Amino acid sequence: METETETNERVRLTVSVRPEVHAAFLKLSKASGQSMSRCMGDWLFDTLDAVQFMADKMAEARAAPRRVAHQLHAYALGLADETGAILEKVRADARADARDGGKRSAPRAAAPPSSNTGGKPPLKGNRRPT
Repeated sequence: METETETNERVRLTVSVRPEVHAAFLKLSKASGQSMSRCMGDWLFDTLDAVQFMADKMAEARAAPRRVAHQLHAYALGLADETGAILEKVRADARADARDGGKRSAPRAAAPPSSNTGGKPPLKGNRRPT
């Protein structure tokens, strides 16, 4: 949640975007009940770490392009390895489930009953609290 100081520190910009970007943020704006400006600003804030990472890498690349290219390549290989490991685990679990007829799968927890009590159990005998 923003503090009043952070709200006052916002900078208004004029940004040119492609029509498909405008349409996507217009849709998000309507769905969230926020202004398009607020949606775009919040989206940019949420991706700030990625922007800072890219800005740092681009600055490094100006000084040592080969080293940064090697770093990014290593990141990509690591990501591919991690993704491959996750996919192999999913495949192995699916094969095991197929062999066992689905008996290995952990039973799914039943969803709690819907309630308008805010998660509090009803009082015994439907008595009102005093």
